[in-house]
Amino acid sequence: MQSPKPVEGSRDGQVPDLDTYIERDYYERKWRPYSWLVDAERFVAGGLLLAVFGMIIFQVFTRYVLNMPLSWSEEVARLLVVWLTFVGAGFVASRNAHIAVDILAVYLPRKLATASQIFAMLVVAAASTYMVIAAISLMVLTGSLQMTATSLPLPLLYGAVFVGYLMILGHTVLNIVMYLRHPAEVPDAVDKAASMEGL
Repeated sequence: MQSPKPVEGSRDGQVPDLDTYIERDYYERKWRPYSWLVDAERFVAGGLLLAVFGMIIFQVFTRYVLNMPLSWSEEVARLLVVWLTFVGAGFVASRNAHIAVDILAVYLPRKLATASQIFAMLVVAAASTYMVIAAISLMVLTGSLQMTATSLPLPLLYGAVFVGYLMILGHTVLNIVMYLRHPAEVPDAVDKAASMEGL
């Protein structure tokens, strides 16, 4: 069995673990600040995941060990889950790796497959633009309101929607530009699906 080729960006030319390694795309290799931004998105999402886990453990401890449930802990945990969801969705958009039915991309000729992918990303960009505007409207509308248990400003909740969809919009626009201007940098649909499955 032939050993896989080293991936550009891996340390010492070694093949990285497919479960933990995320190959950098064209723009990350070209623009260091963008690479840092994507890394920040990933680490923030990871930090939010740890925070959610820690808050749930804290809730269980106070409720069942101390027999002193705290109302604010559930609200904070819910807020963290919302932020994790949208920041995580934004990071996944940087990899163009959201769940998708890519049977057309696999079986159509390359040009038609590329056209179908661009059309799908245009729809995502339009929907993301709408959601960004809607999130801003909700933040303005609820600007004077507070959450019940923590008294945190309610716009903090809708801020997650704004940030997440703004990230999705930015990454999607960059992906569209890459499909149009740098088609050679776009991974083959079959190879991409196989690598994401760890095959």
